[in-house]
Amino acid sequence: MPRNILVVEDSFEINALLLRVLSGAGFEVRGASSNLEAMEALRTFEPDLVITDCFLGGAGPLFVPVIREFRKRVPILVLSGDPIKAKRLLPDADEVVGKPVALQELIQKVVDLLDSL
Repeated sequence: MPRNILVVEDSFEINALLLRVLSGAGFEVRGASSNLEAMEALRTFEPDLVITDCFLGGAGPLFVPVIREFRKRVPILVLSGDPIKAKRLLPDADEVVGKPVALQELIQKVVDLLDSL
């Protein structure tokens, strides 16, 4: 059974790339481009992992604490152009990865996080 991943990224190109790469790696993937879309997705989709941009337009890094309220045990991987700042702002994230990230490295981090469940 494929594992479910929610990708929250406000860049259309990056979102589409992540959806394509992760689904090609055998995951069931749902995408959202805003905090609002992500919250809607969480109502109908049970992710085993969430990948989110740190600084989403409009709400900044607020999505990680919201996920923790609704899905305490779901691993969260944060993508950020400033990973040091992201780690400081989001201590509840399970992993912070700097952008750009090699796609193979990202897939390996996803597998590692899912294997830790």
